This record gives sequence, C-alpha cells and structure tokens, in this order.
Amino acid sequence: MRHNESYKPVIYLTIVLFLFYISSLFMLIPIKLFNIDIKTCSDIVYNLITFFPNIVLAIILFLMYRKELIKDFKDFKKNIGDYTDKAFKYWIVGFILMMIFNLLIIMFSPVKSATNEDAVRSIIVSTPFIAYIFTCLVAPFVEELIFRKSFRDALKSKWLFILVSGIVFGALHVVGNIESLYGLLYLAPYSALGIAFALTYYETGNIFSSIFIHFFHNSLVVLLAGLGLGVIL
Repeated sequence: MRHNESYKPVIYLTIVLFLFYISSLFMLIPIKLFNIDIKTCSDIVYNLITFFPNIVLAIILFLMYRKELIKDFKDFKKNIGDYTDKAFKYWIVGFILMMIFNLLIIMFSPVKSATNEDAVRSIIVSTPFIAYIFTCLVAPFVEELIFRKSFRDALKSKWLFILVSGIVFGALHVVGNIESLYGLLYLAPYSALGIAFALTYYETGNIFSSIFIHFFHNSLVVLLAGLGLGVIL
C-alpha cells in the first residue's frame, strides 16, 4: 500500500500535465453545446470560449487537491503576514530579473514582445473585465496547482523542484506561441518568474502563498497593459 502511495504524486503530475496539454480541446464543449461559430461571434463570446479550458482545469484540480487546499487555506489565513512577506521578497527578485531579461531581449534581438503577451494584451483591451477574472483569479489558481503543487509533491529535492518547476512554467508559456527561434529567448523571463513562485511555495509550504503572489503579479500586469505598458505575464 505504501509502495503504491509513493507513486501517487507522479501519477497526479502526469495527469495534470496531460490535462494542461490537451486543455485547448475543452473549448469544443461550449462550441458544440451552443453551436457557436467562433469566426463570427462577438469578442465577449470568443474570449469566454478561450478561457473556458481554465474553468474546467480549475474544477478538476480543486477536486484532485481539495483536502490539501482546504488545509492550506486555513493555514494561510493564520499566517498571512509572514507568508505574504516572503512571497513579496521572492517576487521582487524574480520581477527584477524578468525586466532585465526583457530589456536584453529588446536590445539584442529582433523580437520586441512575446506572442503570448500580445495575445493577452488584445484580450485585455477588448474585454477587460473578463480578462481580469480569468487572468488574475483563475489562471494563478490553475497554474500554481499545476506547476507548483503537482511538481512539489513529485520532486522531493528542493532545487530540482524549483528549477524544473520554473523552467517548465516558462517553457509551456513560450513554446506554443513562438513564431521564430528568437521567441525562445522569452523562456528566460518567464522562468525567472516561475522560479520566484516556486521558491515562495517551497519556503512557506503553502500553495496559497504562491497563488497570492501570482495573483498580485498578474493584476499588476493587467493594469499596466491597460495603460499601454507591456510586461510579460
């Protein structure tokens, strides 16, 4: 029984990565259910369909980790000051590194922004309220459970977890959106931020610490994007 339990985190990690990989297929659910033509539908409908996979993932992940989530949430409320203090310290370092990498990419490569950033900015401009709900609330919950919770459970070594979690986080934000090899350069800023989130989770031992700082970061980015200032999410 104990032998089988030791494989559970690896199985969970495999499942969540697979779900993340195929998540775009979940868009077919509302499209088929309501017979929607995405070529002619409004921006609001299109963006809701685009974000629908995150809703499905959020529900699945909550059901998978509900006991740990309830326990962590109670602990987070009791220690919110200490946890958020650590979260901001790691985020500041990650954010500074992200900005440095962005500046270097802009200065020394023909690519001036990540494709993923351009897509998010477009959604923010067309439907800001929908963008905020999904980008700032749903996405941090989903991504922290995938890239932090599932990886931490499966990888017991501190730095193996932190590096793998951060790099995979960066890679999966970049690889599916690149238009040239120069786009791979954005792996560095995304990974720097992912490593900061991973350090936050490891040092606090509470997933809501990284969810909180991820929420804060995304909210800041949405605000800056709304003001016409581009920052990688």
